[in-house]
Formats: sequence, structure tokens, C-alpha cells
Amino acid sequence: MESNQPDYISEEYWIKLINQSLIRFYILRVLKDRDLHGYLLIQEIKNSSNGFCNPSESTLYPALNQLLQANLIQQTDSNEKMRKTYHLTPKGKEAFKIAAKTWNKVIPTLRKRTIL
Repeated sequence: MESNQPDYISEEYWIKLINQSLIRFYILRVLKDRDLHGYLLIQEIKNSSNGFCNPSESTLYPALNQLLQANLIQQTDSNEKMRKTYHLTPKGKEAFKIAAKTWNKVIPTLRKRTIL
């Protein structure tokens, strides 16, 4: 009988949990520099995060839809193979600034308060 409880002692669990938050941050981060379609977004997120955040299509597109609904990004049809291209809205640029500021507070706190 399988349990629906998360495996809290699994590194994979914690990586997935962190990535659920980071994917939105990295979408905004990558689109800050240039407009991209889904496949290139995945590649750029992976590169920008040094491989830590490695979204699949099944994690990327729900995050994109949330950001679209929040008016942080917009999509346009690209001439390239009928792909949808995503770009930041002014609200998305502001959200990225706030997210970056917040992460810049969290990371030093984690380093300072975490003893391994």
C-alpha cells in the first residue's frame, strides 16, 4: 500500500519542493533578458541555475500559465514553427525585482543559520 505522505528524508523531495518555487523566479529572470519560447526557456533556466533548476515541460507550462494569469508575462505567436514566445510585462519586471530582493535576503540567512 503506497503512502501519499512526502518522503521528507529524501533529497529528491526537497529538490522538487525548492524547484517548484524557483521555476517561477527563473522564468522571470530569464525573460528579463530576452523573449523565449518554451524549449529555450527550459534550456536557459537550466543554464542560469547551473543545472539546479531543471524544469520539464510538465512543470514549466503550469508555471507559465500561472504567470500569464497574473499578468507577469505575455505570450505571442512566433513565426518560428508556430511556437508561442513569452515576454515580461512591466508588472513582471517589478515582480522579478521584488523576488530577487527577497531571495537575496533568504540565501544569506540560510547560510548563516544552517549548520551542516
